Amino acid sequence: MARYLIGRIAQFVIVIGGALLITFLALHLVADPAILGLPVGTPQEAVDAFNEKHGFNDDLLTQFGRFLGDAVRGDFGDSLWLGGDALGHVFDRLPATLMLTVPAVLGGGLLGVTLGSISARRPESGLANGLNVFSYSVISIAEFWLAIMLVLVFAVNITWLPTAGYDPKPQVMILPILVLSLRPFAQNFQLTQATMSAEYGKPYVLAARAKGLSEGQVARRHVLRNVAVPVVTLLLFELGRVFVGTAIIVEIVFAWPGIGRLAANALFQGDVFLVQAVVVVAALATASLNLLADLFYFAIDPRTRHLVGVKER
Repeated sequence: MARYLIGRIAQFVIVIGGALLITFLALHLVADPAILGLPVGTPQEAVDAFNEKHGFNDDLLTQFGRFLGDAVRGDFGDSLWLGGDALGHVFDRLPATLMLTVPAVLGGGLLGVTLGSISARRPESGLANGLNVFSYSVISIAEFWLAIMLVLVFAVNITWLPTAGYDPKPQVMILPILVLSLRPFAQNFQLTQATMSAEYGKPYVLAARAKGLSEGQVARRHVLRNVAVPVVTLLLFELGRVFVGTAIIVEIVFAWPGIGRLAANALFQGDVFLVQAVVVVAALATASLNLLADLFYFAIDPRTRHLVGVKER
């Protein structure tokens, strides 16, 4: 177990190091940070002073070594746009993003698993066919278009819900959470239905039924355990995808002050220090979710024990 854990942590460190390298190169090779961060028409003396203050006149290797050391300490400099510690601004916006992404992914994903397990037992039923059509339709719809259409219908035309804004009240959070939850619901429904349908045809299920177990007991004790690994993997993947991807679109459409909207505004303002902080936090979150998925594999699936030479008793 220790060797397995050390190997996964080493992979985690490599991924974070790669993310730091790519972030540094992307923001230093594409354009001059002074040109991005300073207003148009800034005198050359001010530009030179800015580069000297932040060490941008040093060679690229020296700059990266300094950036890497500062990043390990959690120091990404002060935001050019907002002022103050860049990483502090990211952490200030993090709760707002989690307020949307966690209930959306977990709620939508668990609902998809529940309905998928029901449909797998009756794959030719009207419910299963209807949910299949709905799930494929949801996956085919772009989230930004869906968000705008929901605002037009429920906030503009019939005025049941507010158009946008930040307020942890149900009527404000319904539309953004709904948009973020639809794809996790559809993906988990399809995966659960497909994997459970395949499991129901295997000999161990026939043996369990022959022992007199009810269909619910067969599903809970045997089938769901075997499909837990891909389902949990997909849930963690969707959480990372929504956190670093879809949330940006939804936060912009609904004027929600999370880190996605912060990243978009930081790019627009040319705030390289704030962008670096956002990207590194997003990379840490994604790598952490992947590490959790690997540890979950090891805990629940005996077939992974051969990776570390663990023998089942």
